Amino acid sequence: MLSEDRTEKLKELLSSLSIEGCNIELTDIALTHPSYNFEANEDNMPDYERLEFLGDSVLRLSVSDFLYKKYENYDEGKLTKIRSYLVSDEFLAKTALKTGLNEYIKIGLHEEKDGGRNKESILACTFEALFGAVYLSLGFNGAYKFVIKFYESLEEDLTRILYLYNSKEILQEYTQGKNKDLPEYEIVEEKGKAHKREYKVCVKYRGEVLGEGRGKTKKEAEKNAAFSAVKLLKLTDGELSE
Repeated sequence: MLSEDRTEKLKELLSSLSIEGCNIELTDIALTHPSYNFEANEDNMPDYERLEFLGDSVLRLSVSDFLYKKYENYDEGKLTKIRSYLVSDEFLAKTALKTGLNEYIKIGLHEEKDGGRNKESILACTFEALFGAVYLSLGFNGAYKFVIKFYESLEEDLTRILYLYNSKEILQEYTQGKNKDLPEYEIVEEKGKAHKREYKVCVKYRGEVLGEGRGKTKKEAEKNAAFSAVKLLKLTDGELSE
């Protein structure tokens, strides 16, 4: 049985997301990390994992439909690459933070101290679980509308997303096309506390620095460094404006 305070908070969240019809109990489950039930000795209580499984399928079908209809001139390869970013943990986590979803997650004390509330993987899983909860509450049409609104309002240019998300792959294909040497990534700066770390990475090819990038994770910094190199080497077919 949910407390009155928890119920009101969840209603507040659903209202802010314009999905007031979503079942409150399912919403609570979608926002419950396994660590919460473990520490509360309630291992028999549900957490977000099953709803995440369902929500992942809802998300992929919705985004596939959206891209197929919106970009009629894109082939399946380009659509697949764009979708890979739009359903990635990175994008979902960023969107979850923008909506303030992290503030409503029930999480264990140990995981909380470890910065779990803002971890990319936990945020992404929680968001997918919420898609599953909306689907069970409002059906596919309701879930589709909820999912797609996060993509219809994208301010980012999708061509830029395509190159940014796949920049490491693009750069590696380029270097392998010249010879068998691979790009090398090196952390040149690291600062901030453990839960607010920032990295600066440079990418080198045969000793020459091709680009630099910053990020909150090593992966993000490497990707931004590769993106910088891709632009420098003009591997974007002129599709990106500076």
